[in-house]
Amino acid sequence: MESISPANYERSVLLIGSNQNEVVLCRDAILAQSPFYGVQVAKSEDNFEKILSERSFDLIVLDYDVPGSSNGNLVARLHKLNPQIPIIVMTNSDSPDLALEVLRAGASDFLPKIGSYEKFLPRTLTTNLQRAVLLENLREIYQRVEQSSRDEAALNRAIVNIHSSLDLEEIIDRAAQSLSQEFNVSRSIICTISQPGAAIRIARQVTKPPHNSISEKSMLFTRYHDLLLDVGERRPLVIMHDDTFALAQEMGADLATYRIKSMIMVPLVYRGKLMGLVHLDDCDVARLWTQPDINLLSRIANQLSIAMSQGKLYQIVENQSQSIDKLTELCSQLNSVVHSTRELTERQESREKMRVKLSVREIEVLRKVAQGLTNKEIADSCHITEGTTEVHVSRLRKKLNLSSRAALVRYAYENHLI
Repeated sequence: MESISPANYERSVLLIGSNQNEVVLCRDAILAQSPFYGVQVAKSEDNFEKILSERSFDLIVLDYDVPGSSNGNLVARLHKLNPQIPIIVMTNSDSPDLALEVLRAGASDFLPKIGSYEKFLPRTLTTNLQRAVLLENLREIYQRVEQSSRDEAALNRAIVNIHSSLDLEEIIDRAAQSLSQEFNVSRSIICTISQPGAAIRIARQVTKPPHNSISEKSMLFTRYHDLLLDVGERRPLVIMHDDTFALAQEMGADLATYRIKSMIMVPLVYRGKLMGLVHLDDCDVARLWTQPDINLLSRIANQLSIAMSQGKLYQIVENQSQSIDKLTELCSQLNSVVHSTRELTERQESREKMRVKLSVREIEVLRKVAQGLTNKEIADSCHITEGTTEVHVSRLRKKLNLSSRAALVRYAYENHLI
């Protein structure tokens, strides 16, 4: 039986069946109404692992009434091979129980072979393709939201560690420890510059065994420092052990000496002034530093630059506080900055705990309750029914173990939701 190669078309379909007449009928119906589809015909006894590994398909159409597919075994097998491919099952029976069985086995849709059923097949394919695209988009959005949430949590933890002290050495030490833990790297190094034009030096280095510490004489830091001064573009630098561009070649000897497979360096800049750099490397795997990784590290480096500047200023204030009243007042202001930062972080952590405990919709309803809105007003604002609003309010009282609406309002204010 001739197949239309899926490789030459925008959409590819794997059509599985044992009845040649029905297969030809379905294939012709697909091609007649959907010229952009390529169809490959297979039998139930074929090696689907091999077929799906050799070619990619957008859809699978399966005749459930072929040998070997009883009890949804073939459906489950195909779904396990690639859960992202929609599976449309055709059966001789229009049984709700059978439809439920194949859907539970992993099918995306169910088409009874009644009358001229093949005429409905192209529309069914289009519907399931659109559904698959929507699901993939939702998965990508969810992954981005999850990644953003993890990055924000990591940033908040780093801010707590970095801004919890005004002692410069302690700030740098906490930052290096935090970076090592958050990014799980072989080495976390912070280099500083005492004053413009001075040489760059290692201020703190956290190295995980069995790796060796990097010498302060290494050209890894000096070459990046020179690049920042020469080019004037203070951008992060990512180097893999097998990179061939000029700067990577110059650093090749040190990369080999310290067994670095990948590394990233980010400048520390505060108000246009270069204060040093952050270096992270991995000796176990050639880690691919993604843009979210680079963005997160840059944000942490920005907070570290602010904290280091505050730490330096605090040292000046401490040294002169006995003789200059104004500097003493400035020291108090810096302490207030630390306290404010900590309070903001505590609020963020409180919100994170709330998100873990309550759904997004429940948090939204709780905020509306705290604003004094009635159930009807909340329903209109959230575009839900008043009954649904009552259910949400009831669940909130149960989850939070609160007995009244007033208690919900108090809880929202205590947890900084208003």
